[in-house]
Amino acid sequence: MKLIDSYGRTHDYLRISLTERCNFGCIYCNPNDQFDKSKKTDLMTFEEILRMIELFAGKLEFKKFRFTGGEPLVRKGIFDFFAELKTLKNKYGFQTGITTNGSLLSGREKELKELGIDRLNISLDSLNLKKFQKITKINALIKILDVIDKSLTAGFSPLKVNAVIIKGINDDEIVSFVDYFKNRNVNVRFIEFMPFGGNGWEKDGFVGYKKMKSIIEEKYRLIPDEAKPNAAAKEFRLQSYPARVSFISSISEHFCSTCNRVRVSSTGRFRLCLFSEGSHGINFRDLFRANYTDDEIALKIAEAINGKWEKHPDAENLAILIENNMKNIGG
Repeated sequence: MKLIDSYGRTHDYLRISLTERCNFGCIYCNPNDQFDKSKKTDLMTFEEILRMIELFAGKLEFKKFRFTGGEPLVRKGIFDFFAELKTLKNKYGFQTGITTNGSLLSGREKELKELGIDRLNISLDSLNLKKFQKITKINALIKILDVIDKSLTAGFSPLKVNAVIIKGINDDEIVSFVDYFKNRNVNVRFIEFMPFGGNGWEKDGFVGYKKMKSIIEEKYRLIPDEAKPNAAAKEFRLQSYPARVSFISSISEHFCSTCNRVRVSSTGRFRLCLFSEGSHGINFRDLFRANYTDDEIALKIAEAINGKWEKHPDAENLAILIENNMKNIGG
């Protein structure tokens, strides 16, 4: 059965956080330097995650799964997990992706591709050594740029590079990103700074997608690309160059009306939206360990989806309401 909410939106895309741990301390994601305090037994096991994926693919007709964190590659045994996942992927024909900071991928880019991961997103918020370290608290820029090039060689094409733009921090690098990647088969995705508790979001410090786009257009011509169904990004081709440029306007022009995504935290909590805090009574880890059947769980999911809101609250309210940070959620 298809998973359709009360607003008629069909959901077929699950984002799965594999861990809250991260080897970076990004200012917008983990502003208070919080570290994952969960025990290993708190996490869903890989076996439980595989069962959950088969439930969504087999019973709810899901077509896409993306793995996030924290930093997903921090989790021990992750490549063995991807090898097991490939069997399910071949059975159901779904697409897979991973969002990573890239720092732990060095030397394993080709292996990741061979294990059946289709899409690779690498977070990169600055091309300046000092600024990169200020944002992430890690000196890893050169390594990540090398990983990007090797990932392209490994066949991740196009490769997506995600940059969260914050006024006064890295908004002066918007054109620099395009300059650097314009001759590569890379989709540079500029992401609006989103409000989460404690990350210093302020309306006056926010840079919307239209402003980012106008800055780029002072030097380059952006050609609108055909909109994909359920796309989170506004996509553009870069005239005369192979690179593409996209904007994720979650705050200034949300895409809630076409949202097809649901999420699961590393501890098994079901989330209907990136910004929602409740699990709607569903924790996959607990349900699996309490011996619920897949049919019973699928019915719970179908009931829960009707609780999805039409759109998320405005930014000011989100900044007040959201208590946890991005790495706790799985971006």
